[in-house]
Amino acid sequence: MKLGFLMIIFTLADNGQLSGAFVNTATLEECERRAAVVRNILEQGDTPIEQMVCRASDAEFEPFVHGMEEFAERQTYIVSFDDERATVEKAATCDDVTPAAGSWCVTSMQKFASEAQ
Repeated sequence: MKLGFLMIIFTLADNGQLSGAFVNTATLEECERRAAVVRNILEQGDTPIEQMVCRASDAEFEPFVHGMEEFAERQTYIVSFDDERATVEKAATCDDVTPAAGSWCVTSMQKFASEAQ
């Protein structure tokens, strides 16, 4: 995987679990520009944003598609980031997981790009 930039968006799902969405971009500038648009859309829809950051990462995700919630199987990830870099690791479940400081357990409809069919 090549290093790029990952927009990481955490919102609160109906069940209280953090829901993650991910957008890959080539540059930090592109990530931040797209994040501003996404933030505006979410805020207009009264969707509370728990976290939204752009970080360098080699994690690549399939594109987010609205409406995929009905069809996609939920994935679970441990997401960690500091001021510069993010890592995303697949997890079996968030049950009984206590992530370390700077880490979150999230569920997402998106799969790693290498897993997409």
